[in-house]
Amino acid sequence: MSNQIDFPTKPFYIMSKIGRSNWVLTITPQGAVVLQALTSTADQIWTATPDPRGGAFLRHVSTGLVLACGVIKIFGMQYPGGPLKAVNISSADATQLWRAEDLGDNWAGINTFLNWEAKINVYGSNVHGTIGVFHWDGGADNEEWRLVTELGEVTVDSVDYDMTKAVADLGMPPSHCAVTTVDNTLGGKDITSTYSLARTVTTQRSITNSQSDTIGHKYTQTFSIKGGIEKVVEVSASASFEESDSKTISLTDQKINTDTVTDTITTQVSVPAGKKYAYHVVVYYGKVSVPYTAHMTFQSSTPGAKPVKLTTQGIFTGVNKTNNEIVVRDITSAQPDKQKLVESVPA
Repeated sequence: MSNQIDFPTKPFYIMSKIGRSNWVLTITPQGAVVLQALTSTADQIWTATPDPRGGAFLRHVSTGLVLACGVIKIFGMQYPGGPLKAVNISSADATQLWRAEDLGDNWAGINTFLNWEAKINVYGSNVHGTIGVFHWDGGADNEEWRLVTELGEVTVDSVDYDMTKAVADLGMPPSHCAVTTVDNTLGGKDITSTYSLARTVTTQRSITNSQSDTIGHKYTQTFSIKGGIEKVVEVSASASFEESDSKTISLTDQKINTDTVTDTITTQVSVPAGKKYAYHVVVYYGKVSVPYTAHMTFQSSTPGAKPVKLTTQGIFTGVNKTNNEIVVRDITSAQPDKQKLVESVPA
C-alpha cells in the first residue's frame, strides 16, 4: 500500500493534473459530478470529515452532497467502479469513504475505502466527460489530483438594518436590584444623607442568519470572517429605535451574547425618626427585533482570484435597559404585608 496522507483540515479544491491545468472537481446544482475551470468560489470547494473506520467523507460545500463510488458486477461479484455519484451523506455507506495517497510533488491519488487500487479517474482524460472510479494505471495525469487548501476569508463591508420592520416589546419583566436598608427606628431626628445604591443591568444581543440565504450562509459557515456587526439597535421606553456602537458580533455566532454590568446610583435619603426604609433600584427592559443585511467580500487565497461580493440576511435581537427608578418602602414593621410604598422616583 502506498503512503496514505490526510485530507486538508480546511476547505480545499480537488484539482486535476490533466495538462497541468486548473480544472477542478465539483458537483453541479443538478447533482452531476464534473470538472470545471477553477473560479475559486464556494461552489467548487470541499471539506473532509474523517471517519473512525478510516478514510473520510468528501463533502461539497455548495450542495451539501458527498462523493460516492459506484458498484459494478464482474462475473457475479460486486466491485467499486463506474461513474462517481453525488449523494446525501450516510454514515453506514462505505462507498462514501475515501482515502488519499501521496504520489509525490504535491500530487495525490484518491481511492475508495473499499479498494486501495480503485481510484478517482477522469475517463479518457476528457475534462468534459465522465469522472469515475478506475483501477490504478501507474500514475497517469487523469488519476492524479492536487488538494489545494483555500485560505481565503470573508470581510464584512457594511451592515444595514431595515428599521421599517423593527419590532419593539416593552413588556419585559423588570429586574429588582440589591436592597439598601436605612434604619432610623431608634433615632430622635430625621436622617437626611446621600447613599449609593447598587444597580445591575443585563444586556443581551443575538443574531440569527437566514437559512434560505444559501450563498452568503455557505461562505460565512465555511470561512473565517473579518469583522461583523459593530452597531446594534436599541429600543427606548417610548418604543423609538436608535443604533449604537457595540463590541463586534460575528456573523457565525448564533448564540446569545450577554453582558452584565453592576454600578451604583447616588440618591438622597430621607428617613423620619422611628422609621426603617428600604431603597432599591428597579431596571426596566425592552426587546427589539430587526432584519439586517450584511454586505461582504470573499477573497480567495488562490493566485489571480477575483473577489466575490455577497450578502447574507438575518434577524438581530436585542434586550436593553429602557429606564430605571428608585423604589422606597417603609419596612418599619417586620410583617411583609404591612410594608408600605413610600415613593418611586426616576434614578
